[in-house]
Amino acid sequence: MTIRITKKDGVLILSASLSILAMAVVGWSVIGEAALVILLTLSTMLMLFGLVEVYRRLTNRLSEVNEELQNGLRTQDWRRNQDYRQIESLLSLFFTIRPEFPLPDTRDWGASPDLLKKIVEIILLEKPAFTVEASSGVSTFVIAYCLKKVGRGKVVSLEHDAKYATISQNLISLHGLEEIATIVHAPLKEVEINGQKWLWYSTDCLSIDQPIDLLVVDGPPGNIQKLSRYPALPLLYRYLDHESNIILDDGRREDERNIVALWQREFSHITSDFLDNEKGAFVIHRNVRPASDVRMQDGPQRGAQARANKLIK
Repeated sequence: MTIRITKKDGVLILSASLSILAMAVVGWSVIGEAALVILLTLSTMLMLFGLVEVYRRLTNRLSEVNEELQNGLRTQDWRRNQDYRQIESLLSLFFTIRPEFPLPDTRDWGASPDLLKKIVEIILLEKPAFTVEASSGVSTFVIAYCLKKVGRGKVVSLEHDAKYATISQNLISLHGLEEIATIVHAPLKEVEINGQKWLWYSTDCLSIDQPIDLLVVDGPPGNIQKLSRYPALPLLYRYLDHESNIILDDGRREDERNIVALWQREFSHITSDFLDNEKGAFVIHRNVRPASDVRMQDGPQRGAQARANKLIK
């Protein structure tokens, strides 16, 4: 840690001191000792001012360094806790689903172990018959293994990348889960929702002939458009069961928080809970009486859509 006056400040103070000293010598030769005393006093005061300024900056910098250290320690503590949570969640996952072959990575783009653990808990509790995933990856395998353990249910995962879709489907076959899990190559396609154009997964090859009990939204990537994952609920809401669960990953991002806020304004029968895990996530619950036909009628309203338009500009 280096704490010092800047070069410019040092030059100014030194120049001023030398100037006063020079004036003191000239004043002494012209006026006498009185001028020398006055000018030396001024020079001393200027030097003292410089020392006070050094002390002030030193104190401020020490305060900043202390705050930086405290923030660093808090970040390290949070990171250690998160690392421990991920290891703990991963062990819990392997013990519960017992995969027969290695799973895809749970880092970077993959779902974090603590989110996967939450998905497993929901599946074991709710036993969904039909799960749809927006995006595919390690979560597809965890869901499929969990459904296999439950003894019922299927999962369909939408994947916009053709190469990755093929790799994932081959891995599904390797794990012997092809009767439970299906990867659908669904290129991103322009869709219109209440006059607003979005990119979302093409559903041309997707046939939905039963209610969606669990919807996991982890795509499309956030860098393709603002509020990238917003279309999921407007496009699939009418297919949801009367007590469906929706999981939205990356809940710490501003876009995802705005998406949930819009969904809650547009759909009157959902509530959301924030999951304070590594990347943050929202667990959204839909609760409509089975006899109600609101599922087919409820949807984005003009006012809410106007707010969405404002957010994406």
